[in-house]
Amino acid sequence: MITALLADDEEHALSLLELLLHQTGEVKVIGRCGNGIDALEQVGLLKPDVAFLDIEMPGMNGLEVAERLGSSVSATQIVFVTAYDRYAVSAFENDALDYLLKPLEVDRLNRTVGRVKRAVAHRRTEDREAAVVRTAAASETSAEPQVQLLGEVQVSVEGRGRLKWRTSKEKELFAYLAVHYGSRIHRDVLLDELWPDEHYQKAKVYLHTCVSYLRRDLRHLGLEDAVVYEDEKYSLSAPLERSDYREFVEAAAGLLPPGSVNAERLERTVNLYSGRLFRSEDYQWADDEIRHTETAIEAQLLRLAQLYEGEGDFGRMIAAGRRLLQHSPYNEEAYRILMKGYAGSGKHDEVYRVYGEMGRRLDELQIQASDMTLSLYEGLKVRKKS
Repeated sequence: MITALLADDEEHALSLLELLLHQTGEVKVIGRCGNGIDALEQVGLLKPDVAFLDIEMPGMNGLEVAERLGSSVSATQIVFVTAYDRYAVSAFENDALDYLLKPLEVDRLNRTVGRVKRAVAHRRTEDREAAVVRTAAASETSAEPQVQLLGEVQVSVEGRGRLKWRTSKEKELFAYLAVHYGSRIHRDVLLDELWPDEHYQKAKVYLHTCVSYLRRDLRHLGLEDAVVYEDEKYSLSAPLERSDYREFVEAAAGLLPPGSVNAERLERTVNLYSGRLFRSEDYQWADDEIRHTETAIEAQLLRLAQLYEGEGDFGRMIAAGRRLLQHSPYNEEAYRILMKGYAGSGKHDEVYRVYGEMGRRLDELQIQASDMTLSLYEGLKVRKKS
């Protein structure tokens, strides 16, 4: 039997819904209330399987109640009830939410009850599986989550597997919170960044759904209270704010000023960089972060190549120059590094080849090599002849 809480500011609407639910033989109503504030409190006390929430209620409407519930560890499923189609009810058509239009239709209500039954059964199965994970985790050495943002977006815990994203927006929400580590992001900022073209109320439902998914999926990895919500702001718990992106950014920042840098420290930093931030994703809001990390890795590789040149280690100088060229294929400085590295190694044919490769690249941009590069090339040719 499914347990239900009903919230509607119209008494007759509550009585009709309770009667129709009773007639299904599948639902037991354990609470009724006439406003959103009481609904939020009653869900916390009664912990019903499902809450039927009228959207238009005084004080706190049904959408706001759903948002608060989605930001907690509540297992309660949500069904919206509305007399108005203006809320674009298609927004509620997903695995976590459903909707009913007034006046209520028995057939539609029966379909909703069936849907809720499946969702509740699925949730109970997930809870049992998560409990097994938590029990196993309690008997093991504490394992920290591994968060990868450079390259592919991934979250894993050793011995417990890797998170499987239910939707692309769940992944994007996690990526946004993770890359803004140390910050608490206001709900409205998330709505503007992740759903810029959606109606405000519909976007709030989408956010509520993504937060619910994310909390649930991270619990399967033994990570409790993973998404923090306070004062309408979201953030990740401290263990999830540690990522390869954060490690690289902070390591790169720690290499300032340049005089305190040695090759070993630079090598450790550039080896943290495993690929472009969010490589397979097209997150418009991430443009600044992507440029920052690309600029940082190029600067570190350039400094590393210069240190190798000073040490006369031309093999590693060439390797650093090649890696720099992978990030910035039109970077003249990378070609100059390679030419000097090959010349220092006595591989003058490679100097000519690199110069020709650079010329073809710059032709694509319809520009010519700088005087600095031409002067270097001529000087290297003279050294070979002598």
